[in-house]
Amino acid sequence: MDTQYVIFRLGEELYGAAIHDVQEIILPQQPTRVPNNPDFIEGIIDYRDKVIPVLDLKKRFNLGNAHYEGQARFIVADVNGSNIAFAVDEVREILRTEEENIDDAPDITRINKEYITGATHLNDKLIILLELSKVLSVDEQDLLGSIE
Repeated sequence: MDTQYVIFRLGEELYGAAIHDVQEIILPQQPTRVPNNPDFIEGIIDYRDKVIPVLDLKKRFNLGNAHYEGQARFIVADVNGSNIAFAVDEVREILRTEEENIDDAPDITRINKEYITGATHLNDKLIILLELSKVLSVDEQDLLGSIE
């Protein structure tokens, strides 16, 4: 069975998220800061007349800071019933792959392995597949729910 992933770049590395978790890919806008939040929560934006939080995936994974110019995008995803905008450096493409082309999650990674559903290849580049709903702890999801 085919599975589709939104492939995006953080720094020099490629990552993917299951397309069924992604609601929309939008141009980034400067978030409004909300005090006393973890540093990877950039703030909030107005999205379709709703206030939603913006999460910097690069900061979350200790890979640097998001930039909002050039090819940068926000990936809006449903995380346990709440919309969250994930800041990424670039959205590359939609990848359709067979399940047998997905390897188990690697043992050595800078990202907590529970976020990772596996890895696959695009041309000669390895892509780490993420489950966006597991990027945040339950407490962090509660915190984000309270600032919406």
